[in-house]
Amino acid sequence: MEHLITRFHHREPQRNITWLLVGISGISGLAWLTNTQNPANPIFLLLFFVILFFTAYSLTFFITNIVRRSLLVSGGVLVFFLLRYLGLREPLYIVLLVASLVSLELSSQKR
Repeated sequence: MEHLITRFHHREPQRNITWLLVGISGISGLAWLTNTQNPANPIFLLLFFVILFFTAYSLTFFITNIVRRSLLVSGGVLVFFLLRYLGLREPLYIVLLVASLVSLELSSQKR
């Protein structure tokens, strides 16, 4: 009987603490970058969005441990901030973005 219990026991995958450290470092880097650099500089904008993407990716990968979902969430965060930068602040854009991400997640799941 003990063999059956250990056989069906589901083990939670180990989370790599490095992804959490990269995410926290990315948040710190974003805070430093936005406080010290001129936001009109195109290089600053590119660097900001790259750091934002990798920060969101590392934090969601640490939480979910799924690469596909982490890429979708970090891509959604990136598109959200791009929309905010471009002045598109309507609530309908957020609803459409969430609906698009959910449909992409559902269509890419393994059956």
